Amino acid sequence: MNSWYLQRLKTMTLPEIVYRAAQRRQSNSLKKEMGIPNAAIDYTAVAAILPFTDGPFAATEQIDVFGIPVHPADIQDWSFDILTGRCFPQQYAKDIDIRTGGLGSAKHVWEVNRMLFLPRLAILYRSTGDIHYITLIMRLVSDWVDKNPHLVGINWYSNIEINIRLINWFLTWEILRVEEIADRNTFFRTFVNTTWVPSIYQHCKFSYKHPSLHSSANNHLIAEFAGLFVASSKWIFAESNCWKEYAKNGLEREIVRQHSANGINREEAAEYIQFISDFLLIALVTGDRTKNPFSASFSNMFRSIVSYISHLLTVNGQFPKYGDEDDGRVFLLNKDIHDNNFISLLQAGAIYFNDPGFLDGGYAPDQKNRILFGDKAGYLFTTTRKRKILRCSKFYPEEGHFFFKKQAAPGREIYCHFDAAPLGYLSIAAHAHADALSFVLYLDGHPIFIDPGTYCYHTHAGWRHYFVSTRAHNTIGIRGRDQADFVGPTLWLNHYKVDVREYGLSNDYDFVMAAHTGYEKYHVQHARKIEFFKSEDKIVITDHITGKPGKQVFLEMPFHLHPAVEYDLDGHRAVVSIADRKVVMVLDRQLQWSVVKGALDPCLGWYSDRFYKKTPSPVIIGSMPCSGSLLLKTELKISI
Repeated sequence: MNSWYLQRLKTMTLPEIVYRAAQRRQSNSLKKEMGIPNAAIDYTAVAAILPFTDGPFAATEQIDVFGIPVHPADIQDWSFDILTGRCFPQQYAKDIDIRTGGLGSAKHVWEVNRMLFLPRLAILYRSTGDIHYITLIMRLVSDWVDKNPHLVGINWYSNIEINIRLINWFLTWEILRVEEIADRNTFFRTFVNTTWVPSIYQHCKFSYKHPSLHSSANNHLIAEFAGLFVASSKWIFAESNCWKEYAKNGLEREIVRQHSANGINREEAAEYIQFISDFLLIALVTGDRTKNPFSASFSNMFRSIVSYISHLLTVNGQFPKYGDEDDGRVFLLNKDIHDNNFISLLQAGAIYFNDPGFLDGGYAPDQKNRILFGDKAGYLFTTTRKRKILRCSKFYPEEGHFFFKKQAAPGREIYCHFDAAPLGYLSIAAHAHADALSFVLYLDGHPIFIDPGTYCYHTHAGWRHYFVSTRAHNTIGIRGRDQADFVGPTLWLNHYKVDVREYGLSNDYDFVMAAHTGYEKYHVQHARKIEFFKSEDKIVITDHITGKPGKQVFLEMPFHLHPAVEYDLDGHRAVVSIADRKVVMVLDRQLQWSVVKGALDPCLGWYSDRFYKKTPSPVIIGSMPCSGSLLLKTELKISI
């Protein structure tokens, strides 16, 4: 047994160990079912669920996979990794190594196999009437079914991938209005009944039988319930009522488990909020349209999630990149594949709850929401007077997220996010970063002091560790050490605790003070106070280090800058700026200050603005040996 499995075992309870052992026995049994061809299956498709009003609609055929362009017509091998040029083996799915990167990047393969492009081809057919798009959809689905036999290959490895594919097949079917085409085209009807529907059924069975449970019951489980709920609401098989009830009950349960009362996702990964929310959104819409609505508790929680998004975003729709991000999307229905899905979700919240308070400014309804909500989307926007909401600071002390904001005029903003949240969700904290008491600063939506992003998951182990490490975040570090024990690409042990000691909000002055336990093993405690003097446009950071007398540690205090930021360091004073936005940093004189950019040994000074992309970025870093107790003070004087 390799070291990863040994470390993973430490996160499991006894019931989970028993469950995993049963899973292993089930895998050995399932190998007998490998490659069994799809058989025709009796079904009834529910009439059109989505309203989908007539256009105008538009889409591009091409998508990109982490920066690499992919045209669906060019796809030949569904196990091909476009990053490394290698193919994953055609063997029993669960025996394939995805964790070391030795066979390639499973993420790149899965991104193609989610078929995010398929609803886009359906949109192009609806907007042009060109039969080419019908033919291409048939070829792609038929080829996928032919080359991905049941349980064989990388595309049967992960249940979340099964369900994202189900959702995109559902959207494609809805947008095409498959029944109308099948009624007038015998060839297409044969394809639907003998190829597509049997594979849909096989996907539903897999989804139901292979849930992510115990310490893996995070966003994957929400995805699995959402995919199965949508599919079993659309296609009526013998098991559909059972599947639908199971999935709906699961979503009702998990939306509460995986979110705080204020709608904050417990995985502590900001970008994942938009990803998870789309699963909830498509389920909500499907439930309502099939007269099987979710409970008031569910919809109220979704409203809380949208409310949190409205406070999470900067004045121009950016978000603090705390925790993992992998550019993951459930579906792509807008013309621009790089659209801001957080803004789209605010629109969805406004439409769904008939609450224009979520509409910030003059955004028109996007194509995604017009497809999901039909005329209801346009009505709200045409009857709502355009206005710009000036938002102020918002604190979530129970969850540990603090948003310092000053908006004096539309488009002008001082924004600081302070992270005093737990490490992550469940025993593995899969998508967490060791970033306790870190902060980011945006001016007019432009990032100044940043979270460095994620870059990768299961490949490039050294880079993965750097981007999740404490050293890569704007908090006090002990050289080379993390606040928790990183033992695998999505696996943490010995989670720290964070204590929010005091906080306050007023018209002119906001503050918070918190401490964490991540350095107890080094006999050190770190407490940080952030104060925002609004009338002076000044932020003061005070760090209290309490150590053991005679026990020396080497402290580091980094300030990670966005690559576009200009900087000048002169002794214990630094000026950082972008355009006419400037921060004068008065640095603590007890530390020795320097600038590092793009260092490799050890890694320091890197920024990843999207998955599998990184660039050197400057870090202003102070360091000093410390034994006993210490107080450090930093002033940030902001000029816009």
